Amino acid sequence: MAAATFRLEGVRPTSFDAQLARLGSGKLTRAASGTYLETERGIGDASYRLALAGIRVTRCAVVPGPDKELRPSIAFDLTPLAEAFGAFDVIELRQISLSEASAALMRNRLPWLPPTRAARNTCRRLLRDEDAILGWRRIVWCSVASLRAARARVRLRPVVFDHTAVDRQAMRWTYVSDGAIERWAFT
Repeated sequence: MAAATFRLEGVRPTSFDAQLARLGSGKLTRAASGTYLETERGIGDASYRLALAGIRVTRCAVVPGPDKELRPSIAFDLTPLAEAFGAFDVIELRQISLSEASAALMRNRLPWLPPTRAARNTCRRLLRDEDAILGWRRIVWCSVASLRAARARVRLRPVVFDHTAVDRQAMRWTYVSDGAIERWAFT
């Protein structure tokens, strides 16, 4: 199935993260011209899920790419950058399966200690389908000058020598109930 590409407009965003988790994997791009989503799901299903989240979608042929003078950097959180930085921000998403999430939460850190109460409560919310976990990987493309200024607000590590580090970085997790991706996309 071919990937569907949409330009997103937040009319009244609510539970955007939850609908993204139901879509599965995808790639969110935030540029000066707007926020875009690439997903492998069908056009009808994706537009329906995003409409439930209060997002107006416009079908696009292609997502704009970063300019040649911009340099990649790896971000360690989902704090949105101000538009003044002129950054091109990309988040790769995938839904974390229930088995993978519960195994990580219930793993004993030390053999003689049981899992914490917070981990048990989180696992219970996942099993009851009250919450979900999204895995994310974020790359910020910006100029060298704006990278220096942006590092004061967002945890960024510039990619200087090893350009394959962008593809090899580990997926980080966020809970759908936190709404971190919605804040990143529409703030």
